Amino acid sequence: MFSTKKSQGNLHKYIQRQSTDEFAVKAREHNYRARSAFKLIEINEKFKFLKPESTVIDIGCAPGSWLQVVVQKCPNGYASGVDLQNVLPIRGADILSLSDITDPAVKLKIREKLAHRQVDVVLSDMAPNPTGDNATDHLRLIELCRSVFRLFSVENEIELVKNGVYLCKIWDGSARAEFVRELSDRFSTVKTVKPTACRDNSAELYLFCRNFKK
Repeated sequence: MFSTKKSQGNLHKYIQRQSTDEFAVKAREHNYRARSAFKLIEINEKFKFLKPESTVIDIGCAPGSWLQVVVQKCPNGYASGVDLQNVLPIRGADILSLSDITDPAVKLKIREKLAHRQVDVVLSDMAPNPTGDNATDHLRLIELCRSVFRLFSVENEIELVKNGVYLCKIWDGSARAEFVRELSDRFSTVKTVKPTACRDNSAELYLFCRNFKK
């Protein structure tokens, strides 16, 4: 009974927060699937990397808000999304739902979808299911970001252009510096960004990487 009451209390707090949260309200007004759309919009305004003809792949794209932004910003490009969850269709985006990027069959599907296109931007806003231990969750998210990084830096499943961009979400913690060093070995520019749409009490950060050293 206690756990049920606690769950109901957490749900009530979440609903109350969403009803007053500035970016959640704006997301509903602009028909974005999640408030996270404004994180990508702000980062793009800062670095201007989403071009009208960009080829973009979004790994861990559910619920699809980043893909919605990509479709708007890249009307003459190609937008692809991959996620373990089922993602509702988005006009102008090519989505692989129920797909694990560590699965060789999924990697093959990604290559088939790209159809020899070179990729301008790789996005990753995904996160693991929380364990309740911040240190563990931080390490798990770093490993997810590293698995995406390997797709174009080691495995060549994605051919990232020389001036390409990799943008990934991390949670701050002990492994951040080491991962930034790994990225810096392959990118000319690696910057840490915290958009205003991130909640103040969140450890959430974004790593913006540009100019891939092949």
